[in-house]
Order: sequence, then structure tokens, then C-alpha cells
Amino acid sequence: MNLGANVFPIYHSDFWELRGQQSTGKSAIQLTLSRGSVLAGKHSETVCMLDLVLADGQVSGLYEMAERLADLPIWLIGESISMQGARLANAKLPSLTTSKPNLPKADITVGTAWALSVTSALNALLRHQAMAAHGSIEGVHQMRVAIRRIRTVLKFFRPILPKNAFAHEGITLQKLGQSLGNVRDWDVFLAEMLPDFLEPPASETFRIFAENSRHEARKEMCQRMTDPSVTAAILSLGASIEKVDDLFGKDVSSSLLEEHAPDLLDRMARKVQHRGEHITRLSDRHLHGVRKALKGLRYSVDGVAGLYPGKRLEAYIEHCKDLQEIFGQFNDSATAERLVEQAVKKAPELAETGRTIVKTAHHSKKKILTKLPKKWKAFSKTVPFWS
Repeated sequence: MNLGANVFPIYHSDFWELRGQQSTGKSAIQLTLSRGSVLAGKHSETVCMLDLVLADGQVSGLYEMAERLADLPIWLIGESISMQGARLANAKLPSLTTSKPNLPKADITVGTAWALSVTSALNALLRHQAMAAHGSIEGVHQMRVAIRRIRTVLKFFRPILPKNAFAHEGITLQKLGQSLGNVRDWDVFLAEMLPDFLEPPASETFRIFAENSRHEARKEMCQRMTDPSVTAAILSLGASIEKVDDLFGKDVSSSLLEEHAPDLLDRMARKVQHRGEHITRLSDRHLHGVRKALKGLRYSVDGVAGLYPGKRLEAYIEHCKDLQEIFGQFNDSATAERLVEQAVKKAPELAETGRTIVKTAHHSKKKILTKLPKKWKAFSKTVPFWS
């Protein structure tokens, strides 16, 4: 490229580094501590970063070293210094999307499927971490989706995993997901629910309360994201990729996924059907349980779709999508009711405005529920593509 005189620095970095090397087992790890700042135009941020690089040996040694440090007040980040500099220079967050595991169509082993699924979900989690931490609505949403996918992987493989494997990691990620969910609820309420339910200026006092609530939820989310338990959970799952034979046992790890997939999918589908029994009589809370189980089934289907090409797969996914859309609309209205209830408890002066929102949300729920039985029946009658 002939750039000529058009080359200019995107950002400047100014920090000192302390380097050393440590052995763990048969591996040698290079550790670099960097402290200083990144400057781009009028924007600057501090840098305090510890890099671990495998100098020699096996990748498992790198995870062992990182896990030794997991109790310290440090946490994994998905943003490099160059990404940080580009973000500051552009004064905005990058646009990122999640990626699904690209599983081969056949001959994929259980161990390989586990490694691909976990890697894809963890990468998505870390890629969107910086966006979420810096206030991106989409970053929060995508990070929450990534956590759901990780937890679905754990549930999907549970019957062939050792008993109680990753139980603590699942709980830790569930708590992080709940923190992200609180932020997401207020994001959706402010961006979509409030404008639909109330006209200005009636919505102004509620908007101020909602923005303050979102701010508090973001603070709690950031504290949870930087908790050492979250880093320990991510490292534990990442380390499992390097020792799938030890995790599943060599026979199971080397067996083909297509041998296990029908039973694993049956289990996820049964949970949806069980929770959705007598669906027209279910409470909001129980409908939310059906929605979560359906998401788990849909993510599981996405993960093994490469094994089952054809129209039956496409039809099944379409029925899942139709049902998910109904549940999503219902959940938005139910969430609006719940948030208003929380708000009125803290600020009784919002009661009158809150009643208007609740009335509109309740009417919206009733309208949505009229569509549910037909969609549920169509989904329930669909023959599973893996049968």
C-alpha cells in the first residue's frame, strides 16, 4: 500500500512493563505486567494488565498458571490495548456479533463438539465484555446471550459429563446472567416499553426513575463481571477444552456426537413439553420457565444442526422461532409490570403513572396470549427431526 503522508497514529500508549518467566509442570509461562495509559485525542484510559503467554510446553499449563491467580482481584478481559485505543479514537464502541459453533456435518466426536461449543460461547462472552462494561445496550444483550449459550452447553452435555461437573461454574454464570438481565430489563423498558405505553410529558418522571435504576443495575453488573469467581469459572471451562479425554473418559470423548445427540435432544425437548403442559392455565412465572426451556432447546438445536441437514430441521426451527417470538413479546409486557411494581414500592408518587403502564401491559399480555395456543399446538405436533 502506498500510504504516503496519510499515515497518522490512531492512539498513543505510555506504560512500563515488568517481565518474568515461571514454570508450571512441563510448561514455561512468560508473564508481563503493564501499567500506564492509552491516549487517543482527548480521551485516555489507564492500563493495568497482566499477560500470560505460553513460552514452551502445553496449553493446559497456561490455564494452570492462570487458575493460580484467579483468587486475586484481577479478571479476564476481551479487549486488547489496540482495541482499547481504537475505541477511544472513534469515541464509540465497535459493532460485534455473536458466532455459533461451526460443527462439521458428520464424524464429529463428543470431545471435539464440546471444545468447539465452549470455545465459541466463551469467545462471544469475552468479545462483548468491554462493550457491556462501557454502556452498550447491544453489548449487554449479546453478553447475556453468550452466557445462556454456555449454560445450555452444560445442560445439553450433562448426561454424559461426570456427576456435578461444572456445577459451581454454572451457578456463577447464572448470577452474572441475572445481573446482566437486570440491566437489559431497564434498557428495553426505556427504549421500547415506556415510549409505547406513555406519551410525554407523563412519561418524564418515570423515565428519570428508570434511568437511575438502570445506572444502579449497571454498577452491580460491573461489580459482578469483575468478581474473581467469574474469572475462575471461565478459566475452568476453558481448561476443560484441553483435557476432554479426562473430562468425559476416552471412550465417550472419542465417540461420535451423532450417537448421543438424539438422547440429549430428547431430554431438552421433554423439559419444554413438561413445563408447557396445560399452557393456557400457566402463570406468568411458569410461562417464563417454558420460555427459558425453549431457548435451551433452540440453542441445543443450533449446536447440532450440522448433523441433521434438510427440511425437517428447517421446519422444526421455524416452529421454535414462532413460539419464541410470542414468548418474547409476552415477557416484555410481564417485565414492564414487574418493573413498575418495583418502582412504585420505592417511589409511591409514581403509582398513578404506574397504573397506566400496568393497564396497557396487561392488555398487551392478554392479546398476545390469544395467539399462544395455536403456536404451541403447531410446535408440539412437529415430529422431532432427530427421531
